[in-house]
Amino acid sequence: MRKRGGATPENVAAWIRRGDGQGEGRNFRPFFHVRDVPSRGRSHIVVGLRTGRAHHYLSDIEFGYHLLAEFASEVIDIREQFALLPWEETQSIASDLRIKHPVYPGTHTPIVMTSDLVLTVADSSKPRLCVLCVKPASQLDPKNGGSRRILEKLWIEKEYWTSRNILWALCTDQMLPKTRVRNLDLLRPAMVGKEFDWLNPKLSEFASVFADSWSEHRSLNELLAATSRELGIRINEAFALFARSVWLRVLPINLDAAVISHTFPVILENTHTEAA
Repeated sequence: MRKRGGATPENVAAWIRRGDGQGEGRNFRPFFHVRDVPSRGRSHIVVGLRTGRAHHYLSDIEFGYHLLAEFASEVIDIREQFALLPWEETQSIASDLRIKHPVYPGTHTPIVMTSDLVLTVADSSKPRLCVLCVKPASQLDPKNGGSRRILEKLWIEKEYWTSRNILWALCTDQMLPKTRVRNLDLLRPAMVGKEFDWLNPKLSEFASVFADSWSEHRSLNELLAATSRELGIRINEAFALFARSVWLRVLPINLDAAVISHTFPVILENTHTEAA
């Protein structure tokens, strides 16, 4: 059954036994899939670059934070729609806070509360968790009649993680570096496509040739044409190498300056003089 409403305690127990919202890495199961609940904007199902599994996101904002997490070199696992278990704990927190615990529509069954993104971050001693609660800023605006109830539910979630000494952060669409997100989204297909894997041994050479050919006045197309000739590959293969070298941080392109376009220059960071 879909998790939109009408759930019984027996349904919830079955979902928890099945492992929904639990696990790690490739074996993690999101509690919600895009088919389970109405999406907030556009939904996304994407194969994770870190995990190799299908990630389910209910909005563009959630997907944007997923892209940033994937690009962050210190993030080693990404788990979305993470169940706050045991089920009874959030109910107890709500009672202590004198807040009504949310229930499945049309029932008295308390919902299984979830966190939007739980990141595992590499640290010098041992991996640590960081939790992102992703919401449209408009939902939190006091002028929005439902904002108070949303904030109450966020309070329950925050208390759950605070009791575990785990960082919890509220993130909105207004905080997203939109140009960086658009560029990562634009370049990401080349990371997913296995047909370009044979190019990986050329990444370092590509980055070197690209940097040597770079000038602040040359368009990306001109640079790709120059590198493809030098390496004896097709221009679409040169673009795939460009995308992968950016995602893998081999080529330090400024992702925040402008949306990448084939007909305009790109900014190569840590470059102070133009190539001859």
